[in-house]
Amino acid sequence: MALALTAASLVGLVALHREGLRRVLLRAVDPRPLALFRIAFGCCLLVSLLEIAPLAPYLFSDEGIVPRAAVPELMGRGALVGFGDGVREPAGPRDAWAVAEFVSSGRWSPLYFGDSPGGVAVHLGLLLAAALALTLGFRTRLSAIATWLLYAGLLRRGDAHWGGEQVFCAFLFLLTWSRCGAAYSVDNWRRCRALRRRGLLSMPSGPGAGAGAAPSPAAPRGLAAIYRRIPAWPQALIAAQLALCYAANGWAKAGTAWQTGDALLLVLLRDTYVRWDMSAAIAAVGPWPLRLASWGVMWWERLFPLVLVGLAARALGRSGAPALRGPASAAARLCWGGLAGAAAIAAAVPMDLVEKPGTPGAAERAAALAVLAAVCAAVAIAGPRAGAAARRLAAGPLAPKWWLGFGALFHLGNHALLAVGAFAPATLAAYLVCGAGPWAVATLRRALGGLARRGVPVPEHLREETACEDPSLPHQHRDAAALPGWAIGGAGMVVLAGGAIALIGGAGARAWHAAWLAAGTGLTIAGWRIARRERGAAVALPEPWAHGPAGRLAAGGLVAYHVVALLVWQLPAWPGLPWRAQARTLVGPWIELSFTSQVWSMFAPNPPRDQQLLRATVVDAAGVRHRFGEEPQRVDDLPRPHPWHDRWRKIADNVLGQRERLAQWHARYLCRRWALEHAGEPPREVLLEGLRAPLPLPGSDLREHFAGQQQARVLMRVDCADEPFAQLAPEVRARHGLAPAPAGSLRFAWERPATWAERKARRDPLAPLWPLAALGLLGALARWAREDRRAHVAARAARAGEQERG
Repeated sequence: MALALTAASLVGLVALHREGLRRVLLRAVDPRPLALFRIAFGCCLLVSLLEIAPLAPYLFSDEGIVPRAAVPELMGRGALVGFGDGVREPAGPRDAWAVAEFVSSGRWSPLYFGDSPGGVAVHLGLLLAAALALTLGFRTRLSAIATWLLYAGLLRRGDAHWGGEQVFCAFLFLLTWSRCGAAYSVDNWRRCRALRRRGLLSMPSGPGAGAGAAPSPAAPRGLAAIYRRIPAWPQALIAAQLALCYAANGWAKAGTAWQTGDALLLVLLRDTYVRWDMSAAIAAVGPWPLRLASWGVMWWERLFPLVLVGLAARALGRSGAPALRGPASAAARLCWGGLAGAAAIAAAVPMDLVEKPGTPGAAERAAALAVLAAVCAAVAIAGPRAGAAARRLAAGPLAPKWWLGFGALFHLGNHALLAVGAFAPATLAAYLVCGAGPWAVATLRRALGGLARRGVPVPEHLREETACEDPSLPHQHRDAAALPGWAIGGAGMVVLAGGAIALIGGAGARAWHAAWLAAGTGLTIAGWRIARRERGAAVALPEPWAHGPAGRLAAGGLVAYHVVALLVWQLPAWPGLPWRAQARTLVGPWIELSFTSQVWSMFAPNPPRDQQLLRATVVDAAGVRHRFGEEPQRVDDLPRPHPWHDRWRKIADNVLGQRERLAQWHARYLCRRWALEHAGEPPREVLLEGLRAPLPLPGSDLREHFAGQQQARVLMRVDCADEPFAQLAPEVRARHGLAPAPAGSLRFAWERPATWAERKARRDPLAPLWPLAALGLLGALARWAREDRRAHVAARAARAGEQERG
């Protein structure tokens, strides 16, 4: 009930505040903050790829942890449902419908079809090249799409190291929709060079001061700006994704270690990720500084979405959107009252706010919801006065500088003490689009100006203050076309009804997809008619639109769909949400296509309270026991993390229990690797053991403590002759010049039906049609956009002709 009331109230607020929202999200803004984010994020992605490069054969090739015969079932899933596994059926698609299933699944990877170690090396090399091109801003849109496709394709073939990769996946998908190459890029440098040669570029010391100039007798075609404006909505999505990441992570930290403040102490005492031996330092400072830091980080993460409130209040205040009056104001108050009621209902049943009975955190969550209910009720009572109060808060406690400053200290300290990977600085890079961008641009300009004063050649627009594109230039979009509130509210209610029919009525994904398509079709028809009626009319805007009417509708639809999908995907597993699993299946296809699946629970609900190591033993055919080569950790060499992040440690954590099925696949891999390195002779068995010891007391000797306290437990014992997928595949033997395996020696185990006919019978026959219908709607929007573009160009030409005649 609370969730339904929340959804309906939010739809109403979006419909009522549509003018302010579109002026904030669909405006054109300075490209430089996003460009700095692109560079910083790209550098972090390159470092992350270099971290996993040595492990690429293990993670992604047919000689690694998952052999090729298991890929259709284990990794390909819906994409390869119509493909043979090469054992029971010939490899490849069985018919045209199988190809349609592969295309519509969105789960694409070239490594499904060519995953030899050489093929993996080529794939990784192309990915590194694409990521470097993205960082430099060379063919930026193409390189962003290529990076996303290749990165997703890599992880769809192997994810045993999965951890911070979800940060890269989430932000990389959003970069593909942005114009992040409009500044500080090879693309913009080439564009400016070509325009300067033709005398069409506005220079900082010339007309327009680098921000562009309208056509004039001196420049009949006008002068182009150095920094063209770009859409704001991709940056807003990046900020929303960051807030969701922090909030979900913070509220997942509900265990006793976080409540007592001992979480950071436990993390620093565990050798898995710490860069240095922190034992003596912890003993010197005592527990209270670490407790205060633990509580501070936990609540900062939980409340980080308040940054979005501050940013939205500031942007709405500058947008010039008219305040709600009369019935609209009363309806908005009713919607805020609905949100207050929904939060109060949820707060009244704290036992439904935790995953399992007796789990800590229920009281905290209920109290937070009660505070939220009080705030929403206050907004409902204050009405139009709430906007002024929000702007005052945005200039004070909700100002980004406080929240981002704390986050910067946290991440820098985290990076100095813990080797958790490049995703941490990648997260920090997102601050550039959360309010830190203008400061970073000004700091860069001052630094480059200082270099210029010392004789270093620096372009004028980089060392001098240069504004972005003049918003008054005639080519900017300022049309008056706008969807009415009834259309937006009606579309939202259609989607909510589709979701209810899908979940409660049992119609499933068909009702959900049909509702979105119906809403999109209705808005497209209404928007097209309104745009034709309002063609030629303009509206005064502080910042111009980023798109024409068709582009604004497409961008707004994408923002709405992606935000809804992320919020549904992040629904907590509470007893009060019995349809959570079914709701996640509705948005699952989009989450899979965008490759933005997310589980934010770092050191949650509690950090580990013990030190664990992985020990592998191989028993050869003669019964001799061997330690297997360079295993991630060895009992006689307690791991001391290096400054460089060792991804083996994350794999070992996953094998040791974070992902239970990996232990079996890792043991199978060791069987095959031993055979590959010993002329095809398989070992007798492989034994995986977990060595566990309680965390040491601060100041104690770590090696002596572990040696004296360790306990061994068997994770997996496999007989390499009888274990499925533990034998070398024929193509691997042939690749290394080994003799063919004896007949009948290969073992397999399958969960999916053997034939494509059996698997096809379980599929929804309409599943591939929904993407085609969505493509048809996009085609209609594209045709409308071309029509609008021609009309916009014709209007500009007409105005220019009038000016010449005048």
